[in-house]
Amino acid sequence: MTKRAADPFSSFEQHIRERMEQAYQRLGGAPGSPHFCGPFMEPPVDVYQTETDVVVLVEIAGISDEEVELEVEGNTLIVRGERKPLPGPSRRVYSQMEIAHGPFQRQLVLPAEVNPEAVKVVYKCGILEIVLPKASASSGRQLRIVVH
Repeated sequence: MTKRAADPFSSFEQHIRERMEQAYQRLGGAPGSPHFCGPFMEPPVDVYQTETDVVVLVEIAGISDEEVELEVEGNTLIVRGERKPLPGPSRRVYSQMEIAHGPFQRQLVLPAEVNPEAVKVVYKCGILEIVLPKASASSGRQLRIVVH
């Protein structure tokens, strides 16, 4: 019978794994605690087109329409705004915190050139629907739209 020597790297490997887990916990937080976010959130979107329009659906529940700004230039759409913290007592002790607040922005390359002057916007049940008529001729104009 042969005797195997202990793996000299196994304790080092275990130490590295523990340190990586600690770093992950600091960055991502423990389950139920606030998570690290980048400079802004990116809301989920659906983009589709019909014969005449490009339609963008943006999920932004909990944000009032006055806090949303659209910018259209050529075939690029930027949706930006900010989700304010929920009202309530200023000092809270959370046992779980998953509703993010702060600035959000989403930049999309649209599948076609659009006419920014004829945009229709509807905000209902947390979904922002942006209907952008396709441009007949390239205008190359930039237009900023405030949602009401």
